[in-house]
Amino acid sequence: MTQNTSMMMRLRRNWMRLCMRESHYADRHKQHDLFYWLPDPWNMKGAGEQHRYRETNKLIEQNFGRLDSILEIGCGEGHQSKHLSSLCNRHIGVDVSGTAVGRARRMLPKSEFHAGDVFNGPAPNVGHADLVTAFEVLYYVADPARALDTLSKLGDACMVSAYAGESDRLAPHLQRFADVKRHAIRFEDAEWSLFWWRN
Repeated sequence: MTQNTSMMMRLRRNWMRLCMRESHYADRHKQHDLFYWLPDPWNMKGAGEQHRYRETNKLIEQNFGRLDSILEIGCGEGHQSKHLSSLCNRHIGVDVSGTAVGRARRMLPKSEFHAGDVFNGPAPNVGHADLVTAFEVLYYVADPARALDTLSKLGDACMVSAYAGESDRLAPHLQRFADVKRHAIRFEDAEWSLFWWRN
């Protein structure tokens, strides 16, 4: 690793720490747009995230098959969108960051992307989808229970994920839905939980 690469990694880590302050379970969407002053601020191109995308796609295929439409809440720059769009005829992504949405549109011109907040407004008119996803999103909203109710109104089925440290905190909010399923995805020392249900 070169000295420049090491310095850039430290700068990225410090920038993310600064932006993350008080963002958990708080609707601080202007703060989220700051993340995207850096390209790929969450390291979505990394091996762990790529593994999570592939495993998530397998779960969707196994449980839902090919879908007409997927609505992806919290699409970011479109990294997971690339994977999800291969499972459906129509892929719609929404993110609170206009910067991220602009990058997603350039990456995937065949998908439909909107900047907005489906939980607190103003929400883009995205219609009803076969599957609504919110991967690594719910710990950035002030009221996860209300957010889950909103997701359920937007689709015939829903799938959400959370990293291991937060999944148990979200699990009680999911008990209101009938027959919620849970699956763990592991990569080296990282773990995520995926939850899905039909409405």
